[in-house]
Amino acid sequence: MSRIDRWLRREPDGTVTVLTGKVEIGQGITTALAQIVADELGMPVSRVRVAPVDTDVSPDEGVTSGSRSIEESGVTLQRVAAEARRATLEGDPDPFAREVRGDGAPRPASERTVLGRHVPRADVLAKVTGAPSYVQDLRLPGMVHARVVRPPAYDAALVALDEAALRALPGVVAVVRDGSFAAVAAEREEQAIRALMEARRIAGWEAKPSLPATTDPRFLLSEPSEEIVVEDGTVTGDRTHGAEYSRPFIAHAAIAPSCAVALLDGGRYTVWSHTQGPHQLKHEIAKILRVDPAAVRVIHMEGAGCYGHNGADDAGVDAALVARALPGRPVRLQWMRDDEFAWEPYGTAMVVRLSARLDGERIADWSHELWGHGHGNRPNPSLPKEVSTSIAARHLARSFTAAVAPRPRSNLSGGQRNAVPYYDIPAKRVVNHYVPKAALRVSSLRSLGAHANVFAIESFMDELAERAGADPLEFRLRHLTDPRAREALTTACAMADWRAGERGNGTRGRGMAFARYKNNAVYAAMVAEVELRDVLAVTRVWAAVDAGLAVSPDGVVNQTEGGIVQAVSWTLKEAVRFDRERVTSRGWEDYPILTFSETPEVEVRLIQRETEPPLGVGEGLAGPVSAAIANAVANASGLRLRDMPFTRERIVAALG
Repeated sequence: MSRIDRWLRREPDGTVTVLTGKVEIGQGITTALAQIVADELGMPVSRVRVAPVDTDVSPDEGVTSGSRSIEESGVTLQRVAAEARRATLEGDPDPFAREVRGDGAPRPASERTVLGRHVPRADVLAKVTGAPSYVQDLRLPGMVHARVVRPPAYDAALVALDEAALRALPGVVAVVRDGSFAAVAAEREEQAIRALMEARRIAGWEAKPSLPATTDPRFLLSEPSEEIVVEDGTVTGDRTHGAEYSRPFIAHAAIAPSCAVALLDGGRYTVWSHTQGPHQLKHEIAKILRVDPAAVRVIHMEGAGCYGHNGADDAGVDAALVARALPGRPVRLQWMRDDEFAWEPYGTAMVVRLSARLDGERIADWSHELWGHGHGNRPNPSLPKEVSTSIAARHLARSFTAAVAPRPRSNLSGGQRNAVPYYDIPAKRVVNHYVPKAALRVSSLRSLGAHANVFAIESFMDELAERAGADPLEFRLRHLTDPRAREALTTACAMADWRAGERGNGTRGRGMAFARYKNNAVYAAMVAEVELRDVLAVTRVWAAVDAGLAVSPDGVVNQTEGGIVQAVSWTLKEAVRFDRERVTSRGWEDYPILTFSETPEVEVRLIQRETEPPLGVGEGLAGPVSAAIANAVANASGLRLRDMPFTRERIVAALG
């Protein structure tokens, strides 16, 4: 066991510093964790500070993902703080030095003064005032700026590079070359960018076609796959209805390209990164540099955007590789915009086939088949020493084997997340056709397989309701016994003034959807309103969210609003484009996202349950949003859209 001060540190001025392994990525976790500790210790929130994750002092709590920060770190800190409070009441001269026993009893709900109350977000002020707060803003004395010379395609090899010509350019202090990995470093950022442009012009590469011949996700149906039976219910061959749904490869599309700062000093590397797994990145850097992990320290700083595995870890590795060539000088390495789009790991494309049999007013059996790659390929210390998840590692002279996004470990992970419908259906058969070999680089994107699975399930529920001659709300309630699920659905519909049997007018319509994320986390129900104009517009979204005890109600609402807006963008616009050789989505023109003027009006109602355990929120909105939009389009026009994104071209083709 560890001591309390492994998690909570009392400072000389009487404040308390919280040490956590979970990082702030815009979800407001630093505020929520401070509330938890302050409430248990009976202190004002202003006297509690959550320290950035630092691998030298912070506990290793894995990756900040899956909307699990409150459930994992929050619950742990609550119990540790409860033990510190008990030790203080028992008169212990140094209560924070006591060993953690694991039997801390949190305050009852009736004694809480901070938990579940409004507390201003600790991280917002600097962001809205433009104060330096992101790793992209970090400036250190003597710092140089670096850029990586990326290949034109995944499998391209660097065969020629005039390094002397690059070193002769103004401000250039280093040209780093290791196999097909190349980078330039300069005194000023614009000098590094000019050197990069020249390197791109003069570099010689050998490449070969390696990408799928089509961007239609249905290419997955013919790829070699491993069949994983998730649920083995008995279903009949006599089907009432069947349908097929898809989503494309989706990028994280972070507003600012990935960035890291690295320093090699005294034989030890320090890396500042917006990684979601600092301890995991530490081991990845040590592996690639072939040094002892004790020689690497990773300090977390926020980055401007990303829920999932984008280029943050790669930028950390890149920066360390350049820092190795420039000991004593901090290296700030930022990806270019086209680097971010072309080289980050995407959320995998998916295809979902559903069929069901109706028995009167109810679903008698249900079949769900899905196809897709793995959904998680982050740095992982448990991988073999010759295998790496880093993009740079595969280009080094002494290269590493590229890691493959693994098969799901359970029904809660990967493509299987939310594949089992939450509804009460007598027989369900769910099969995952896991496609291990991915031509495009894939890893974790917010909600993993739940996005496509819930989109398909909730679209299909509306299609079955129509077959049964039932209102979509009433049809769902027939198949739900969980009272919290029923309350979430009826609350969202009441907010939208849903009327049984309502129909759109040809151009305007509304649709609903529901899911319980991972079938064990947040309950999310919503109604979306759409208009068919020159393009499809989502005008309003009403959402009811039950996250158990909402530690920070404002944080839950923030996460819900943000999740809704991101999912609207996925549904209407986003898709990675590529040809046989390379990714062609290289900028905002090739990969458009939702603009401010296109953002719907969003109304969120939080169902607060102060005596229930807290549940993760942020990832639970994506699937219901996409399905509610599809159902609203069908309600407005009778047009059933089953392939995302719902672009103008796709709608026109469907109408034709």
